[in-house]
Amino acid sequence: MLARVTRLFPLWAVLVSIAAYFSPASFAGVAPHVTTLLTIIMLAMGVTLSVADFQRVFTRPAPVIAGIVLH
Repeated sequence: MLARVTRLFPLWAVLVSIAAYFSPASFAGVAPHVTTLLTIIMLAMGVTLSVADFQRVFTRPAPVIAGIVLH
């Protein structure tokens, strides 16, 4: 079940974006919580990192440096 939801995430994102575009008042209650929600998302992404991910940064630093400079 979770795999199906995850696989269809781009579809969910597009559908919610379209709904928010056409009915912004429905999503106005989320506005004060955007910072908190983004914090939770970033924490969840960080928790999934492995040691191999960090090793890759040290063995191939060019993409990381490019991302920092272009940001």
